[in-house]
Amino acid sequence: MEVLELKPIKNKKVTAFIFAKENSKSLQSTDSDLLTKFLSSNKINFVTVDFDINIKDFSRTTFAKALDKLGIKYYQVDIPEYAMGYLYEEIMEKEELITGLTEEYINLEDRDSYKGQSLKNWIDLINIEIQEKENHLSLRIRPMWIVKKMLDLAKNFKEDDVNFVHFVQTDICEDICSQVVEYLREYDVKVIQYNKKHTIKNIIF
Repeated sequence: MEVLELKPIKNKKVTAFIFAKENSKSLQSTDSDLLTKFLSSNKINFVTVDFDINIKDFSRTTFAKALDKLGIKYYQVDIPEYAMGYLYEEIMEKEELITGLTEEYINLEDRDSYKGQSLKNWIDLINIEIQEKENHLSLRIRPMWIVKKMLDLAKNFKEDDVNFVHFVQTDICEDICSQVVEYLREYDVKVIQYNKKHTIKNIIF
């Protein structure tokens, strides 16, 4: 069982290129020639992906087949299921508590009573706690696991210069890309990010 521990990579220059793609369907409309040219010219060692698609289905896409032709391995990055289950257990317990409190609140004859208002305030407070924990899990902990996987992969290469591309679904990127970039840079990884704001450098595959 892995432990969530991030360490900078020693004696290597690591560069990450980050691209956002609309969704998993866009992987079938990939411009293979343009993708191949980019990957080859930047000497990409490996690719990571974060899409709402399992790796088996991803392997059948035009995008994955282009990577296969180049001999570039690709990896799906995410928080491990055992870690997600452990962290989500407390959230589920609070959700069960809310279910019981809500049922009690609905069955009150006078919801405006002191007891009714107290129950409502308690329910609202727990809802806020759940939202905070879910945000922490998805917006802080998950990006850390993603970056850990990237760093672990980069460490396995013998080259002094290691380059990789991270392709991520656009709506996912809107939530966590800034955090992923922050963590990567914190651990001495050079990050080049391509998105709609980079009108000059923007590359569409």
